[in-house]
Amino acid sequence: MDDFSTLEVMLVDNEDLVRRGFRQALGEAPDITVVADTRVGEEALRMAELRRPQVVLVDAECEFIRKLAQPLGTALPGVAPGIIVLTSNALDSHLLGSLKAGARGFLLKSASQDELISAVRAVADGAAFLCPTMTRRLIDRFEILPPPHERSHAVALASLSGRETQVLCGIAMGRSNQEIAHELHVTLATVKSHVSRILAKLELPNRMHAALMAQRSGLVHPPQPPRAIQAAAGPLPSGPSRARGQAGLVNARTTL
Repeated sequence: MDDFSTLEVMLVDNEDLVRRGFRQALGEAPDITVVADTRVGEEALRMAELRRPQVVLVDAECEFIRKLAQPLGTALPGVAPGIIVLTSNALDSHLLGSLKAGARGFLLKSASQDELISAVRAVADGAAFLCPTMTRRLIDRFEILPPPHERSHAVALASLSGRETQVLCGIAMGRSNQEIAHELHVTLATVKSHVSRILAKLELPNRMHAALMAQRSGLVHPPQPPRAIQAAAGPLPSGPSRARGQAGLVNARTTL
């Protein structure tokens, strides 16, 4: 994400007060602009097509999320907004249904302002953002990860090269491609190429599934509470990455 760019966000929720509160909270972030807000429905789809926001915060309605997750129009084929689901209830069915529908973030409506802003920045940067309440549930409900032709995790991971394993560990620990490139002293293009090969070898659809496989197999440990992370890994980085770490999230970027 360009440090000097402004993230354009759209709010979609049937409750006017919810949209107003989120607009006010996001308005205090200098790098975020709310370009539209509306209720769930066809008007929201038309508005998304017109404004082309980078991130859409939307109420947990899976069928609508599925439509919204489709690429917008033909002028920019393959471009779809990053979707963060808003919900009042921390239900497994909401989480799994939303992820399957195409969402890349899941946030309770009771989230703090810092958590909200971190979620928008993470998803705009190509990440998957889960609120801490749902992180453990997602790992426990690991059946959303289809086993590659019934192979064990160990066999699948053994197919990776040493460098690919390092990149996978970075993904599982919530590192962005840029952060992984910096840590491994390679180019961003090289990291993207490794990510593509990792997903192909493991037969996984995206980075979130790769991160979960790495955590489930014991290649890396699941995210810990912020203090434990800081004690184990040293000072957290500044900026959006620090905010994501402090929220204790599974932050596995889902775009290459």
